[in-house]
Amino acid sequence: MFQVPVQLRAKRSMYSASGGNLGRDLWSWSQSTFYYGCSNASKTFQTADIKTLPDRYLLIATSGGLNQQRTGIIDAVVAAYILNATLVIPRLDQQSYWKDTSCFAEIFDVNWFISYLSRDVEIIKELPPKEGKAWIPRTIRVPRKCDPTCYETRVLPVLNRTQAVELTKFDYRLSNRLDTELQKLRCRVNYHALRFTDPILKMGKLLVERMKMKAKHFIALHLRFEPDMLAFSGCYYGGGDKERAELGAIRKRWKTLHASNPEKVRRNGKCPLTPEEVGLMLRALGFGSDVHVYVASGDVYGGEESLAPLKGLFPNFHSKQTIATKEELAQFSSFSGRMAALDYIVCDETDVFVTNNNGNMARMLAGRRRYFGHKPAIRPNAKKLYKLFLDRNNMTWEEFSSRVRTYQIGFMGEPNEMKPGKGEFHENPDSCLCQAKGIETNEEKNRKDAVEMSDEYQSIEDPDWIDVDYLYKIEEFMSD
Repeated sequence: MFQVPVQLRAKRSMYSASGGNLGRDLWSWSQSTFYYGCSNASKTFQTADIKTLPDRYLLIATSGGLNQQRTGIIDAVVAAYILNATLVIPRLDQQSYWKDTSCFAEIFDVNWFISYLSRDVEIIKELPPKEGKAWIPRTIRVPRKCDPTCYETRVLPVLNRTQAVELTKFDYRLSNRLDTELQKLRCRVNYHALRFTDPILKMGKLLVERMKMKAKHFIALHLRFEPDMLAFSGCYYGGGDKERAELGAIRKRWKTLHASNPEKVRRNGKCPLTPEEVGLMLRALGFGSDVHVYVASGDVYGGEESLAPLKGLFPNFHSKQTIATKEELAQFSSFSGRMAALDYIVCDETDVFVTNNNGNMARMLAGRRRYFGHKPAIRPNAKKLYKLFLDRNNMTWEEFSSRVRTYQIGFMGEPNEMKPGKGEFHENPDSCLCQAKGIETNEEKNRKDAVEMSDEYQSIEDPDWIDVDYLYKIEEFMSD
């Protein structure tokens, strides 16, 4: 009979299907101290003072929510380096549904950004006047995954002729695979140069401190279960005609989407886990009901009814709205990007980061946690777990939890979990991960299992124009 046991305290370690200890502490990895981020440029890497040509300016218009824009900012620096151009501080997307009017300097420390990267790329805050007058740069949109040759062919001739080019809708417009020096530049931008403003950092750290006052260890769960995400995915969650009508109406807003096949999508592991499924996965991995969970999410589809099973499994349920006052959040609450930044900080600083999806924020944080010491980052093996959730009432809890632990090998954020070059570079920054010499790491069997299992992982694509981790006004969609 399937019944979640009353397990008040988290187990210390995970166990294998046969009952043997796998040696994986729930809150950290024993081998993680042997790995470290390494992104310094080599001696042969040309510096900005040598490489940057005069009167050649690159402007960028980012797209999407905070983390999608973050990818654009990172790649903008690399694109400027490729083109020997001066980068003008990227323009953030202010045209999305939420009308977040924040500029770069209101989310990121712009002076730190310019200073930190000064040896790599020349960066200025605004385009200088031309012959004493403001000038409008030529706009271009490059294809997705454009490699250096693509930039030299498509952008460079226009840049040489006009002296200033703006690349529009700049997200994932640079090849995932670049040479090592350019990948390391990506890492320097992402993990060192992009620092939030002091007010955001201060509030984010306060949220972390308050969670640590509640418990020695805590989980941060990035829960993508907003109506837009579910509609875009084409998944079905058992809500009958009401769910089909509501999500179907939202899905029509993407003109290029085909008719969905919910069963096929779920079978391929591309459906976000429900709040209940995430809770069951965590309990099966050994996290007890006493564990404190910080939830980073927007408006969950189904509201409290959807969240109730998760709260039943983990009663110590928190969010920034429950651990901070309205007054403390007032300067951020009207700006989706700044609110997303607060959750980003908590998810970065948590002992264990968990996600029910593989969207932009999940990928960004998975990569960051690898770079800074392989801190646990649990992503569901949705392709295997979906059958298990469907069949759970036909097995015992012991059998269910044993299978969850087996399926999750390779999806826990351990060292050597993903092959070099596998997945998005922001998720798996392998060119920037170094290993201490002479240190014996995981057993070959465990490493082989991890790599093979991670090959099955399927990314869940975020809605292209609506990719933000917060949805405060979705009710307007539902009333159309």
